[in-house]
Amino acid sequence: MLTRFGRFEVQAHIGEGAMADVYRAFDPSINRVVAIKVLKRQFCEDRGYVARFLREARAAGALSHSNIVTVFDVGEEAGHPYIAIELLEGESLDQVLARRGRLTSDEAINIGLQLADALNYAHGLGVVHRDIKPSNVMLSGELVKILDFGIARLVDGDPENQAADASMTHVGQVLGTPRYMSPEQALGRELDGRSDLFSVGVLLYELITGRHAFTGPNQVALALKITQQDPEPLERFAPQTPRGLQFVIGKLLSKRPERRYADGGQLMEALRREKMVSVAVRQEAYSSARKAPLQVRLAMTMAAVTAAALVVSVGTVLQRQQQVLQQMALTSGSAIASFVASNAALSAAENAALPRDQRDWLPVRAFVKAAAADPNILNLTVVDSDGRVQASSRPDDVGDVYVRSRGEREIQGDADLTVTVAQDSGAFRFVRPIRYANQNVGQVEVEVSQVQLKSAQSTSRAMLSSLALVVLGAVVAASYLMARALALPVRRLKRAINDAAAGDFDFRISHSRRDEFGELFNAFNQLNAEVHDRLELAEMERRDRPVIVAGQGPTLVVDAEPLAAAELDRTVIATGR
Repeated sequence: MLTRFGRFEVQAHIGEGAMADVYRAFDPSINRVVAIKVLKRQFCEDRGYVARFLREARAAGALSHSNIVTVFDVGEEAGHPYIAIELLEGESLDQVLARRGRLTSDEAINIGLQLADALNYAHGLGVVHRDIKPSNVMLSGELVKILDFGIARLVDGDPENQAADASMTHVGQVLGTPRYMSPEQALGRELDGRSDLFSVGVLLYELITGRHAFTGPNQVALALKITQQDPEPLERFAPQTPRGLQFVIGKLLSKRPERRYADGGQLMEALRREKMVSVAVRQEAYSSARKAPLQVRLAMTMAAVTAAALVVSVGTVLQRQQQVLQQMALTSGSAIASFVASNAALSAAENAALPRDQRDWLPVRAFVKAAAADPNILNLTVVDSDGRVQASSRPDDVGDVYVRSRGEREIQGDADLTVTVAQDSGAFRFVRPIRYANQNVGQVEVEVSQVQLKSAQSTSRAMLSSLALVVLGAVVAASYLMARALALPVRRLKRAINDAAAGDFDFRISHSRRDEFGELFNAFNQLNAEVHDRLELAEMERRDRPVIVAGQGPTLVVDAEPLAAAELDRTVIATGR
């Protein structure tokens, strides 16, 4: 057992195949762990096997694709050819199948897409893999990697490759795994990329059903089935498989290469369509699971959308209205406080200069009493320079020391005006200094009610909510009626399609519509007419076709018309006269 292959230091034996052993190794030059494939000792003396083994390096080493294993180096150590490739983490598809039994259609489509992409790239460079099978496909998460180009063929007419193939016996029968071979590969014929696509079809069949597409007691029986028989219908073992995917796999498994997809690019497009259709089918299944008819679903959808739009719109309008009304109330309260302060300024300044027993606040009290008659003013207080209440809409407060409320939510505040929200009444409280000749000679407190403001907001809210309900009701009714109108032609077309599916092509949809449904009806009528004409033509040809009856006597030609339709597909062999 060698401990080094070139610059690679062997760490452990991790597997083996039919021709090679696989080791885990370390590349100290770039500090990377790799896998080393070493040709088994019994094959090293056979130059044909050596050439076949090294062909993997020439084929895969020229490829650089995210879904193809990367070849780092190739060489020979003590007569043992080796190839250094990337070490993959994950499971091969045969291991996945052994663990899970089968995969879902979506998983198979994702795997098929990556295989088609990788093979389309390889075939574009003239490389045919010739051994696509579950054990040669690694699955790491959702990433697919194709392994083992050991029997790959460069289809570029390279004399060296042709000589290597010619030196080996049973070319096309030995090279490859029989169960996954294409018919042309089993027959030893020339191969191209379509052979790999057949193998992809076999692999996808196995992934979805959990069964082999072709079985036989020996290689001869297996080859006969591959070349002459179709596998069991896929829907028999996986009836949930989408019809489109069944068609794709059936096309891949065509016996004749020209009936398969021309290349991996076409296969990718077909699988992409199936992937999109799969998403659409799931969405349709989710929708159809709900029993509500179209008109109800559409009405509910429009109701939800309209309600959401109305909630946002009405909420925005009410919020903006509240801001505007609040600003108007603040402006009004500020004006009242300024008006009271300016009217009390002269009296407050004069009284501030007099002894307490000579001060006269009667004019200010009379003014405050008149101003407080406004129902929107809950309290109006005038305070002198000593901090005592001298006039108030609450007579009991006169003569008391003024105590300003604390802990109230402040809305606006500066040196000239402070506005808060009263805790007890919820009213706006305005506090403004009384100034005379730039001197503070007292202050005014005005408490303005928010009752009218809240009443206006409530009225607006009720009116807008009523308007929103009317709009919502109109939208729901219009949506329901529109959906009901759309459902009628849909039901007509559905009945017509069901009749056509039952074999009745002698009818046409009568209509006078000039919209898109009218165009759809016309297209259906044209399709029905085309199918009807073709069926009649086929029936005429069938009646005119003779049936050859072979026997011991002269060959007879019989008119086929009296025979049953099922008998027209086979040759009748008569014995006797």
